Amino acid sequence: MKKLISQITFFSLLIVLLPGCSKDDKVNVYRPPSSSIHFSNVSDFIIDSLGKTISVKAQITADDGLQQVAITYEPWSLNKVITGFPDPSKYNVSEKVVIPQNAALQIHSLKLEVTDKKGNKSATEIKVGLQDLNYPTLYLADVKSQSELSGNLFGVPIAMNKISSHTYQITYYARNDNTQVRFIPNPATLSPIAIGLDPSNSAKLTTDATKSQAVVLAKKGYYKITVNTLLLSYSVEQIAAQGSPFAQVALVGRGFYDYPNMNWQNTLPDIILLDKDPSNPFLFTKLVKLGTPPGQSYNTAQFILTTNNGWTNFWRFDDALNPTIAVFNGGANADIAITNTPQTYLFVFDSQTGIIQAIKQ
Repeated sequence: MKKLISQITFFSLLIVLLPGCSKDDKVNVYRPPSSSIHFSNVSDFIIDSLGKTISVKAQITADDGLQQVAITYEPWSLNKVITGFPDPSKYNVSEKVVIPQNAALQIHSLKLEVTDKKGNKSATEIKVGLQDLNYPTLYLADVKSQSELSGNLFGVPIAMNKISSHTYQITYYARNDNTQVRFIPNPATLSPIAIGLDPSNSAKLTTDATKSQAVVLAKKGYYKITVNTLLLSYSVEQIAAQGSPFAQVALVGRGFYDYPNMNWQNTLPDIILLDKDPSNPFLFTKLVKLGTPPGQSYNTAQFILTTNNGWTNFWRFDDALNPTIAVFNGGANADIAITNTPQTYLFVFDSQTGIIQAIKQ
């Protein structure tokens, strides 16, 4: 049997089967020897390191009958030996293995060794990749390609709220029917981890970016989405907007290339009224150019949002340099570096959720 070589990376969190080679003293010089022991149908595992129990699964057949199946891994004090087989020619392995609490975040190799009744042995390794899935931040990605994550000023992907260990939640507005979302721990990339539906069980999630399928939000509207990365579970609930929408929202500050005289005025014409979405009165958008206007020398864009009624109601931001949420009547002024070369962004502000985005155009 040729040995199957599988590329395994730490972050992919996949467990794959690497069949070992068996030896046969009676070698036919005209053809390769055939193995008497065969492995198939090994389940992939996606796990973390917090003492979770996994199930080691494999199907084994032995042309000369089974004598012993052993699952061993010294660092975990694992030594499970099976000797009783209802059918001596085949056996379905399904053994529970507890990952120790102190298991290292690395790739571990569990050994599955089979001995047939003639004493022939064949072994395979079950690779268990461990990573702590209790991410500091999980992001909702409603983009379809890696390129859509690049070049945006802020807010793409969208940071979720971490409400407890391994558990993240967001109230999100789907602007279109059949909006597709996945969840990523690294805001800069969709791989190797992009959490989405497990294609073999749509009630569960998988972290494998090469396999995960998007969660589809069938109708446009607001949703409460909860994701648990330990249990690889999720819930999606369509909800109604709360409260009354504001009549107007405006950008106030400086650093907008087409507004050279704009310098923290709070009335028209030196503020930028955002456009209200025709189907959602809480959602506001505007195409703007950020850059040092002609005749000006400052090199940062500083701005907040107001309801265009003086300074009575306004939004600043949770982070001046990398805003993710607009904070009603609180927060910090945005303070973002700009140059004399303007860049066009689509500003998107959801006054219901506070989510703020500047998407490169």
